[in-house]
Amino acid sequence: MEQIGIITINTWKCDGNYDTRLMAEQLKALSPGIIACQECFASDEANADTLKFLSGSLNMNACFLSARFRKRIFKDNWVQSFSGLGILSAFPLTALEDYTLPDVPGDEPRKLQLCEIVLPDGEKMLIANTHLTHLRNTGLRAAQAAFVSDKVPAFEAYKYRVICGDFNAVPGSAELKELVSKTTAIDCYAAGGGAEPRYSLAEAYDRGMRICVDHIFALPHPGANTYPDFVNSAIVLNAKDHEKGIYPSDHFGISTTLVIN
Repeated sequence: MEQIGIITINTWKCDGNYDTRLMAEQLKALSPGIIACQECFASDEANADTLKFLSGSLNMNACFLSARFRKRIFKDNWVQSFSGLGILSAFPLTALEDYTLPDVPGDEPRKLQLCEIVLPDGEKMLIANTHLTHLRNTGLRAAQAAFVSDKVPAFEAYKYRVICGDFNAVPGSAELKELVSKTTAIDCYAAGGGAEPRYSLAEAYDRGMRICVDHIFALPHPGANTYPDFVNSAIVLNAKDHEKGIYPSDHFGISTTLVIN
């Protein structure tokens, strides 16, 4: 029996203190097999690349999908940069497909990243990674969730199909209900016995609120009414640095563990 830790984490672009070392330290202690990252900051001009740094620090394979290109303030300077999507894997990793989500004027084009991971038992996993709009436009977010729901189930050759991301929507929201209904997916945090109420927004947590917008879902095995097994779900990357008093990101990570029998 093999157990593989999976984490989804919004890495906060270049905002805050941009201390990628703190994130790497906490991730290393968790030793996950797969990490889905959103808001991966990458700028040649600033010589900064969040996913590349984490990949090197953790000795993991990486797939980066560039997105949301514009100027951002990095260490008091305006630089051209991406806020992209990234997958890190301790196992062989290949980019499969990427798609642009439905959008509206006023929001930067967002994407869906699909990668293939070859697990230790030889089975292949489809890992989907996305970041839905933050705009207060539930219709747009619902359309983006529906787009994801249409794309991922089509990959029926994969025994494991997992969707990770920052959905900017809480459990029980109309957007997530639609996604779960269309894909017949399970909420991996709940399936793995994660404590409730769950939360992933750090600033809200410090104000006494428990809000979770980051999620991991798993589709049933193709052609069957059975699901992968998950255990040990938890909120992670939620410890402040003792000296600086900061979290690794403005989001906490959501984690679960896939059990391969």
